[in-house]
Amino acid sequence: MTKNPKTFSLLSIGQRGVGKTVFLAGSYAELNADKPHDFWFDCQDTEVQTNMEKILSHVARTNLYPPATIKITSFNFSLKRDNLFGKKTLCDFRWWDIPGESCDIRNPDFQEMILASHGCCVFINAHSLLHDAEYNKSLDEVFHQVVAIASLVSQHRIKYAFAIILTKCDLLEQSTVTQLKIEQSLQPLISRLDAVKANYQKFYSAIPIVSMEGVAALRARGAAEPLLWLLAELNKHHHFLAQQNLANGLSQSLFIGQVLSPQIRRYILVLSLVSVSLLGIFSSLLFAFGFFNLSPEQLPLKEQSQSQIHKSGIAH
Repeated sequence: MTKNPKTFSLLSIGQRGVGKTVFLAGSYAELNADKPHDFWFDCQDTEVQTNMEKILSHVARTNLYPPATIKITSFNFSLKRDNLFGKKTLCDFRWWDIPGESCDIRNPDFQEMILASHGCCVFINAHSLLHDAEYNKSLDEVFHQVVAIASLVSQHRIKYAFAIILTKCDLLEQSTVTQLKIEQSLQPLISRLDAVKANYQKFYSAIPIVSMEGVAALRARGAAEPLLWLLAELNKHHHFLAQQNLANGLSQSLFIGQVLSPQIRRYILVLSLVSVSLLGIFSSLLFAFGFFNLSPEQLPLKEQSQSQIHKSGIAH
Protein backbone atom coordinates (compact mmCIF):
# COMPACT_ATOMS: atom_id res chain seq x y z
CA MET A 1 0.00 0.00 0.00
CA THR A 2 1.33 3.40 -1.00
CA LYS A 3 1.76 5.79 1.91
CA ASN A 4 -0.26 8.98 1.54
CA PRO A 5 -1.17 8.58 -2.16
CA LYS A 6 -1.86 11.77 -4.06
CA THR A 7 -5.50 12.80 -4.49
CA PHE A 8 -6.60 14.35 -7.77
CA SER A 9 -9.88 16.14 -8.45
CA LEU A 10 -11.26 15.63 -11.97
CA LEU A 11 -13.62 18.13 -13.53
CA SER A 12 -16.17 16.95 -16.10
CA ILE A 13 -17.61 19.31 -18.71
CA GLY A 14 -20.41 18.32 -21.04
CA GLN A 15 -24.02 19.02 -21.85
CA ARG A 16 -27.01 17.12 -20.45
CA GLY A 17 -27.35 13.66 -21.98
CA VAL A 18 -23.82 13.54 -23.43
CA GLY A 19 -23.03 10.39 -21.41
CA LYS A 20 -20.88 11.48 -18.46
CA THR A 21 -22.55 9.10 -15.99
CA VAL A 22 -22.54 6.22 -18.48
CA PHE A 23 -18.83 6.82 -19.08
CA LEU A 24 -18.02 6.63 -15.37
CA ALA A 25 -20.17 3.53 -14.83
CA GLY A 26 -18.73 1.85 -17.93
CA SER A 27 -15.15 2.57 -16.85
CA TYR A 28 -15.85 1.22 -13.37
CA ALA A 29 -17.60 -1.89 -14.70
CA GLU A 30 -14.82 -2.62 -17.20
CA LEU A 31 -11.96 -2.47 -14.70
CA ASN A 32 -13.90 -4.20 -11.90
CA ALA A 33 -15.17 -7.11 -13.97
CA ASP A 34 -14.38 -10.68 -12.93
CA LYS A 35 -11.62 -11.08 -15.50
CA PRO A 36 -8.21 -9.84 -14.31
CA HIS A 37 -7.10 -6.29 -15.18
CA ASP A 38 -3.86 -4.43 -14.59
CA PHE A 39 -5.79 -1.62 -12.90
CA TRP A 40 -9.09 -1.25 -11.07
CA PHE A 41 -11.09 1.32 -9.12
CA ASP A 42 -11.88 0.85 -5.43
CA CYS A 43 -14.75 2.88 -4.01
CA GLN A 44 -13.54 4.84 -0.98
CA ASP A 45 -16.81 4.62 0.96
CA THR A 46 -20.06 2.67 1.03
CA GLU A 47 -22.10 5.55 -0.41
CA VAL A 48 -20.00 5.60 -3.59
CA GLN A 49 -20.23 1.80 -3.82
CA THR A 50 -24.01 1.97 -3.44
CA ASN A 51 -24.35 4.68 -6.09
CA MET A 52 -22.28 2.71 -8.60
CA GLU A 53 -24.30 -0.45 -7.95
CA LYS A 54 -27.55 1.50 -8.41
CA ILE A 55 -26.43 2.72 -11.83
CA LEU A 56 -25.38 -0.74 -13.00
CA SER A 57 -28.48 -2.44 -11.56
CA HIS A 58 -30.68 0.12 -13.34
CA VAL A 59 -29.14 -0.95 -16.66
CA ALA A 60 -29.55 -4.65 -15.81
CA ARG A 61 -33.17 -4.20 -14.72
CA THR A 62 -34.44 -1.86 -17.45
CA ASN A 63 -32.12 -2.48 -20.40
CA LEU A 64 -31.82 1.33 -20.52
CA TYR A 65 -29.09 3.85 -19.78
CA PRO A 66 -29.38 5.67 -16.45
CA PRO A 67 -31.39 8.92 -16.43
CA ALA A 68 -29.61 12.25 -16.71
CA THR A 69 -27.87 13.51 -13.58
CA ILE A 70 -30.06 15.95 -11.63
CA LYS A 71 -27.56 17.09 -8.99
CA ILE A 72 -23.82 17.37 -8.53
CA THR A 73 -22.54 14.06 -7.15
CA SER A 74 -19.02 13.31 -5.94
CA PHE A 75 -17.50 9.86 -6.50
CA ASN A 76 -14.29 9.07 -4.61
CA PHE A 77 -12.10 6.22 -5.86
CA SER A 78 -8.65 4.73 -5.38
CA LEU A 79 -6.80 3.56 -8.49
CA LYS A 80 -5.05 0.28 -7.69
CA ARG A 81 -2.99 -2.40 -9.36
CA ASP A 82 -1.31 -5.67 -8.47
CA ASN A 83 2.46 -5.97 -8.33
CA LEU A 84 5.01 -8.40 -6.91
CA PHE A 85 4.44 -7.05 -3.41
CA GLY A 86 0.64 -7.18 -3.48
CA LYS A 87 -1.95 -4.53 -4.14
CA LYS A 88 -0.67 -1.00 -4.65
CA THR A 89 -2.62 2.26 -4.52
CA LEU A 90 -1.34 4.49 -7.31
CA CYS A 91 -3.49 7.49 -6.42
CA ASP A 92 -6.88 8.56 -5.18
CA PHE A 93 -9.21 10.62 -7.29
CA ARG A 94 -12.46 12.51 -6.95
CA TRP A 95 -14.86 12.57 -9.90
CA TRP A 96 -17.61 15.17 -9.98
CA ASP A 97 -20.65 14.02 -11.93
CA ILE A 98 -22.18 17.35 -12.96
CA PRO A 99 -25.57 18.03 -14.59
CA GLY A 100 -25.06 19.62 -18.00
CA GLU A 101 -26.86 22.81 -17.04
CA SER A 102 -24.52 23.27 -14.05
CA CYS A 103 -21.44 23.45 -16.31
CA ASP A 104 -21.65 27.22 -16.44
CA ILE A 105 -18.93 29.66 -15.40
CA ARG A 106 -21.63 31.81 -13.77
CA ASN A 107 -22.46 28.94 -11.40
CA PRO A 108 -20.51 29.45 -8.10
CA ASP A 109 -20.37 25.68 -7.44
CA PHE A 110 -18.89 25.08 -10.89
CA GLN A 111 -16.35 27.85 -10.28
CA GLU A 112 -15.19 26.14 -7.10
CA MET A 113 -14.85 22.80 -8.89
CA ILE A 114 -12.72 24.41 -11.60
CA LEU A 115 -10.44 25.96 -8.99
CA ALA A 116 -10.08 22.67 -7.10
CA SER A 117 -9.42 20.56 -10.23
CA HIS A 118 -6.15 19.01 -11.42
CA GLY A 119 -7.48 17.77 -14.76
CA CYS A 120 -10.60 17.75 -16.89
CA CYS A 121 -12.73 15.34 -18.94
CA VAL A 122 -14.45 17.11 -21.84
CA PHE A 123 -17.45 15.20 -23.22
CA ILE A 124 -18.74 15.64 -26.77
CA ASN A 125 -21.57 13.64 -28.37
CA ALA A 126 -19.91 12.30 -31.53
CA HIS A 127 -23.21 11.31 -33.18
CA SER A 128 -24.77 14.75 -32.65
CA LEU A 129 -21.51 16.41 -33.69
CA LEU A 130 -21.96 14.96 -37.19
CA HIS A 131 -25.73 15.01 -37.52
CA ASP A 132 -27.16 17.90 -35.50
CA ALA A 133 -26.42 21.47 -36.58
CA GLU A 134 -28.05 22.93 -33.46
CA TYR A 135 -25.84 20.78 -31.23
CA ASN A 136 -22.76 22.09 -33.03
CA LYS A 137 -23.83 25.66 -32.35
CA SER A 138 -24.40 24.87 -28.67
CA LEU A 139 -20.86 23.47 -28.39
CA ASP A 140 -19.38 26.96 -28.71
CA GLU A 141 -19.90 27.64 -25.01
CA VAL A 142 -18.29 24.31 -24.05
CA PHE A 143 -15.32 25.03 -26.30
CA HIS A 144 -14.91 28.54 -24.83
CA GLN A 145 -14.89 27.18 -21.28
CA VAL A 146 -12.28 24.53 -22.08
CA VAL A 147 -10.01 26.92 -23.98
CA ALA A 148 -10.33 29.52 -21.22
CA ILE A 149 -9.16 26.99 -18.62
CA ALA A 150 -6.36 25.83 -20.92
CA SER A 151 -5.23 29.42 -21.45
CA LEU A 152 -5.07 30.07 -17.70
CA VAL A 153 -3.10 26.88 -17.23
CA SER A 154 -0.67 27.90 -19.97
CA GLN A 155 -0.24 31.49 -18.77
CA HIS A 156 0.59 30.43 -15.22
CA ARG A 157 2.50 27.23 -16.09
CA ILE A 158 0.21 24.95 -14.11
CA LYS A 159 0.41 21.20 -14.65
CA TYR A 160 -3.01 20.22 -15.98
CA ALA A 161 -4.40 17.73 -18.49
CA PHE A 162 -7.53 17.40 -20.65
CA ALA A 163 -9.13 14.16 -21.86
CA ILE A 164 -11.45 14.93 -24.78
CA ILE A 165 -13.99 12.10 -24.88
CA LEU A 166 -16.20 11.59 -27.92
CA THR A 167 -19.21 9.62 -26.68
CA LYS A 168 -21.81 7.43 -28.44
CA CYS A 169 -19.37 6.37 -31.15
CA ASP A 170 -21.21 3.02 -31.31
CA LEU A 171 -24.01 4.90 -33.11
CA LEU A 172 -21.67 5.88 -35.95
CA GLU A 173 -20.35 3.99 -38.94
CA GLN A 174 -16.79 2.97 -38.16
CA SER A 175 -14.72 4.32 -41.05
CA THR A 176 -11.87 6.65 -41.85
CA VAL A 177 -14.31 9.08 -43.45
CA THR A 178 -16.32 9.27 -40.20
CA GLN A 179 -13.18 9.93 -38.20
CA LEU A 180 -12.06 12.65 -40.61
CA LYS A 181 -15.44 14.37 -40.28
CA ILE A 182 -15.15 14.27 -36.49
CA GLU A 183 -11.64 15.67 -36.60
CA GLN A 184 -12.73 18.47 -38.90
CA SER A 185 -15.65 19.38 -36.62
CA LEU A 186 -13.30 19.54 -33.64
CA GLN A 187 -10.80 21.90 -35.27
CA PRO A 188 -12.19 25.06 -33.60
CA LEU A 189 -11.35 23.46 -30.25
CA ILE A 190 -8.19 21.54 -31.14
CA SER A 191 -6.44 24.43 -32.92
CA ARG A 192 -6.98 26.71 -29.94
CA LEU A 193 -5.74 24.06 -27.51
CA ASP A 194 -2.65 23.59 -29.68
CA ALA A 195 -2.10 27.37 -29.73
CA VAL A 196 -1.72 27.42 -25.92
CA LYS A 197 0.22 24.11 -25.94
CA ALA A 198 -2.38 22.37 -23.79
CA ASN A 199 -1.75 18.81 -22.62
CA TYR A 200 -4.67 16.87 -24.09
CA GLN A 201 -5.63 13.60 -25.76
CA LYS A 202 -8.70 12.55 -27.73
CA PHE A 203 -10.60 9.32 -27.10
CA TYR A 204 -13.46 7.63 -28.91
CA SER A 205 -15.93 6.06 -26.49
CA ALA A 206 -18.50 3.37 -27.30
CA ILE A 207 -20.41 1.84 -24.38
CA PRO A 208 -23.43 -0.02 -25.79
CA ILE A 209 -25.91 -2.03 -23.71
CA VAL A 210 -25.89 -5.75 -24.52
CA SER A 211 -28.05 -8.58 -23.19
CA MET A 212 -26.65 -12.00 -22.32
CA GLU A 213 -29.00 -14.70 -21.10
CA GLY A 214 -31.66 -12.08 -20.50
CA VAL A 215 -29.47 -9.80 -18.38
CA ALA A 216 -28.53 -6.38 -19.74
CA ALA A 217 -25.15 -4.77 -19.02
CA LEU A 218 -22.83 -2.06 -20.28
CA ARG A 219 -20.34 -3.57 -22.72
CA ALA A 220 -17.34 -1.38 -22.00
CA ARG A 221 -14.15 -2.08 -23.96
CA GLY A 222 -11.41 0.46 -23.52
CA ALA A 223 -13.88 2.79 -21.80
CA ALA A 224 -11.49 3.43 -18.92
CA GLU A 225 -8.59 4.52 -21.15
CA PRO A 226 -9.34 8.26 -20.82
CA LEU A 227 -9.30 8.09 -17.01
CA LEU A 228 -6.18 5.91 -16.97
CA TRP A 229 -4.40 8.32 -19.31
CA LEU A 230 -5.49 11.39 -17.36
CA LEU A 231 -4.38 9.93 -14.02
CA ALA A 232 -1.12 8.77 -15.59
CA GLU A 233 -0.39 12.31 -16.78
CA LEU A 234 -1.21 13.81 -13.37
CA ASN A 235 0.89 11.22 -11.53
CA LYS A 236 3.78 11.89 -13.88
CA HIS A 237 3.65 15.68 -13.55
CA HIS A 238 3.16 15.67 -9.79
CA HIS A 239 5.63 12.87 -9.03
CA PHE A 240 8.51 15.14 -8.00
CA LEU A 241 6.59 18.37 -7.42
CA ALA A 242 4.08 19.40 -4.80
CA GLN A 243 0.53 18.59 -5.82
CA GLN A 244 -1.00 21.73 -7.24
CA ASN A 245 -4.59 22.35 -8.34
CA LEU A 246 -5.70 25.30 -10.45
CA ALA A 247 -6.41 27.54 -7.44
CA ASN A 248 -3.02 26.92 -5.83
CA GLY A 249 -1.29 27.47 -9.14
CA LEU A 250 -3.00 30.82 -9.63
CA SER A 251 -2.18 31.89 -6.09
CA GLN A 252 1.51 31.05 -6.45
CA SER A 253 1.78 32.66 -9.87
CA LEU A 254 -0.06 35.89 -9.13
CA PHE A 255 0.62 36.48 -5.45
CA ILE A 256 3.76 34.69 -4.37
CA GLY A 257 3.79 34.11 -0.61
CA GLN A 258 0.22 35.32 -0.13
CA VAL A 259 -2.89 33.25 0.61
CA LEU A 260 -5.89 34.31 -1.46
CA SER A 261 -9.38 34.13 -0.03
CA PRO A 262 -11.92 31.97 -1.89
CA GLN A 263 -13.75 35.13 -2.98
CA ILE A 264 -10.60 36.67 -4.52
CA ARG A 265 -9.65 33.41 -6.24
CA ARG A 266 -13.14 33.10 -7.69
CA TYR A 267 -13.08 36.71 -8.89
CA ILE A 268 -9.73 36.18 -10.65
CA LEU A 269 -10.97 32.95 -12.21
CA VAL A 270 -14.23 34.42 -13.50
CA LEU A 271 -12.55 37.55 -14.84
CA SER A 272 -9.86 35.50 -16.61
CA LEU A 273 -12.28 32.95 -18.06
CA VAL A 274 -14.69 35.58 -19.32
CA SER A 275 -11.91 37.56 -21.00
CA VAL A 276 -10.50 34.46 -22.69
CA SER A 277 -14.00 33.36 -23.73
CA LEU A 278 -14.47 36.68 -25.54
CA LEU A 279 -11.31 35.95 -27.50
CA GLY A 280 -12.69 32.49 -28.18
CA ILE A 281 -15.85 33.97 -29.69
CA PHE A 282 -13.71 36.08 -32.01
CA SER A 283 -11.69 32.99 -33.01
CA SER A 284 -14.93 31.08 -33.70
CA LEU A 285 -15.98 33.81 -36.13
CA LEU A 286 -12.68 33.40 -37.98
CA PHE A 287 -13.28 29.65 -38.22
CA ALA A 288 -16.81 30.30 -39.46
CA PHE A 289 -15.38 32.35 -42.34
CA GLY A 290 -12.85 29.63 -43.14
CA PHE A 291 -9.62 31.37 -42.12
CA PHE A 292 -8.30 28.42 -40.09
CA ASN A 293 -9.90 25.37 -41.73
CA LEU A 294 -7.51 22.48 -42.24
CA SER A 295 -7.54 20.10 -45.16
CA PRO A 296 -8.15 16.38 -44.51
CA GLU A 297 -4.51 15.61 -45.29
CA GLN A 298 -3.47 17.64 -42.23
CA LEU A 299 -5.72 15.82 -39.76
CA PRO A 300 -4.34 13.16 -37.40
CA LEU A 301 -5.79 9.66 -37.68
CA LYS A 302 -4.23 7.77 -34.81
CA GLU A 303 -4.75 8.24 -31.08
CA GLN A 304 -2.89 6.88 -28.08
CA SER A 305 -3.25 3.13 -27.62
CA GLN A 306 -3.58 1.11 -24.42
CA SER A 307 0.05 -0.01 -24.72
CA GLN A 308 1.17 3.62 -24.65
CA ILE A 309 -0.82 4.20 -21.47
CA HIS A 310 1.01 1.32 -19.79
CA LYS A 311 4.33 2.96 -20.69
CA SER A 312 3.37 6.26 -19.03
CA GLY A 313 3.84 7.36 -15.44
CA ILE A 314 0.89 5.43 -14.01
CA ALA A 315 2.44 2.06 -14.62
CA HIS A 316 5.33 2.58 -12.21
